[in-house]
Amino acid sequence: MEDLSNGVLIAIDWENIRRGAQLYQKSVTPQALYEAMTNVGQVFGDVLGGKAFGDWSLRPDDGTAFTQAGMTLYHAPRTMAGKDRSDPSILLEVYDWLRDREDCNVVILGSGDSDYQVLVDRARGMGRRVILCAFSQSVARDMLAVAPLFPLEAELGFQLAEHGDVDVHLPTPEEQADAAQDVLQIFVREMNKLESRMNFVGYSMLCNQWMLDWGIAWNEFECRRLVEDWLYEGIIERHDVPNPNNPQYPTSAVRLIRTNEVVREALGLNRPAISNPVLSSVGDENYQNPE
Repeated sequence: MEDLSNGVLIAIDWENIRRGAQLYQKSVTPQALYEAMTNVGQVFGDVLGGKAFGDWSLRPDDGTAFTQAGMTLYHAPRTMAGKDRSDPSILLEVYDWLRDREDCNVVILGSGDSDYQVLVDRARGMGRRVILCAFSQSVARDMLAVAPLFPLEAELGFQLAEHGDVDVHLPTPEEQADAAQDVLQIFVREMNKLESRMNFVGYSMLCNQWMLDWGIAWNEFECRRLVEDWLYEGIIERHDVPNPNNPQYPTSAVRLIRTNEVVREALGLNRPAISNPVLSSVGDENYQNPE
């Protein structure tokens, strides 16, 4: 009888991996990610496929690439407020694998969120294993304490800074100012897009997800610092909006101050209007030169 006890399945939290790559100022393709995680899975047994989780209506090209690589797509649409909902989908789906599939002995998990600690504990109780394969800087300490990690940056061959003496070019004040201006331009344009399709932009979601997705900060702390700076400079304003889930505690929202000159310039609102030339209906022969 064929031994099915060494089967390996792969679960990828695509948004988590994308944000993790940004910590290294890198990007990763679905094909490269699948190959790297497959290589890790083959250490433990026969890779039987798996699923990639995300809102594929936002990233259809990535979904197509995962399908071509042999992964099944699990569509986890974001909430109306734009919050990613991959975590609960992965928890339920992977738990079903561990409970119902006799051929699943190991799960290679492409995420390091602390929410998955309960999944690691359940797997251990069933005699199964969960192995992490994610960017090490994005893995929670709680997860490192309970599950082995294969750092994704090493599996992808990212060249990182070496220890020891290195030549470091410190940016000049002019370069720092230009970089800050570029970040602000990106922020204003992306905020304008959010405001055009949402009733309000939540402060928490802005700092812990959207700004990270835009690649304009390293972590949530840096996002909040930038937001506080822009509040002080009058680029944005923060206000309370009703919370339908808990009316006694309104939620905090952020919006652009569109009268601010920096905002108007970034959105192209200060550009002069181009007037169309007026063509005279009278022939040129009737034109009188005022001189």
